[in-house]
Amino acid sequence: MKLLFFGILAYFVFRFVQKIRSSGGRDRGNTGLGPVDEMVQDPNCMTYIPKGGAIRKSVGGETHFFCSQACADEFQRKKP
Repeated sequence: MKLLFFGILAYFVFRFVQKIRSSGGRDRGNTGLGPVDEMVQDPNCMTYIPKGGAIRKSVGGETHFFCSQACADEFQRKKP
């Protein structure tokens, strides 16, 4: 009975080591998060937001990214 137990244990250890070696020691599984977007900072309220979801405005010849239209409008009012 002990021999059977150690045989099964050895099998699972072998499979575990094989899995680690095939992944290069890192977990390359799907995290479920999807693509990661670059984060940009709203110059008005200083909030970080994903670049893909930000409101893009050119103010004074520079491109800025805002979290909302209200922040974009307020920033434009403050800018000389």
